[in-house]
Amino acid sequence: MDPALVSLAAAAGTALVQAMTRDGWEAAKARFASIFSRHGEVDEADLERELGATEQRLRSPAGSLEPAADEERQRWAAFLAAFLAQHGEAAPELRGFVHDLRQPAPQDTTTVVQQITAGRDAYTAGRDQCVLRTLRDNGPSRVDDEECLRRLDDDDL
Repeated sequence: MDPALVSLAAAAGTALVQAMTRDGWEAAKARFASIFSRHGEVDEADLERELGATEQRLRSPAGSLEPAADEERQRWAAFLAAFLAQHGEAAPELRGFVHDLRQPAPQDTTTVVQQITAGRDAYTAGRDQCVLRTLRDNGPSRVDDEECLRRLDDDDL
């Protein structure tokens, strides 16, 4: 068998097992099944059953997850190598599948936007910020650190 196809099968087995632990697994599983339905004689129900068995093994390992994941990666690599030996025309599509699984998914990144609306007598504080308002003051004033500490120590607040 072509070493490039063996390498692709190993990479696809690894990517497949890793995808099972991510949020986008259902979409990846559907794409994986479509590759087999277009190129192979593998029954879709059998493939679903095998993928489900792998998911079950990864979710309920006795002890560490890594030995179960290694075993599943090897199992799927062997399965994919046999598939590619018979259906080499599926290699570009499987290569694209692996490439897409290795890309960070949009849900793997997070953007945080904070909007703060403050009305009268409301303050937003950050590190090392001192805003004082006393009864005699007309409102908040900007003071340096020494002045802030002095005013906090005074009893006239």
